[in-house]
Amino acid sequence: MKNFPDDFLGTDSVNSMAMPGKTLVIGGSFFGSLEILTTDGTLFTNADSNIIAKYIIYSNRNRPPKINIPKNEIDTKNAVDKYENYLDNIIKQIEADYKKTFPGGKDSALLINNIFKILNLTRH
Repeated sequence: MKNFPDDFLGTDSVNSMAMPGKTLVIGGSFFGSLEILTTDGTLFTNADSNIIAKYIIYSNRNRPPKINIPKNEIDTKNAVDKYENYLDNIIKQIEADYKKTFPGGKDSALLINNIFKILNLTRH
């Protein structure tokens, strides 16, 4: 498995952000920004865009004490796009392997969801 953001980041121009050590989820929109909450509903931070919110959520997969966020939002978008493409390719490969192993099987989505849950992966 590749690690986000390290394996997808193409810049050294970053700002460091302390993380809560808890699972994070994207909340609602609040005055033009997206809330990022812990799973108990506590506000962690606000993100100015959906791309930044996804970046923070994806970076928190292993609950690191801090993450590096690119200063340039284009670099952030590129990293998120590459990571989502990587996840999409994993999904396609699992589906292809499932269809080979279980011709006519219809539970590939359930299988993919379970694999992603076990690996603590999310795809927004």
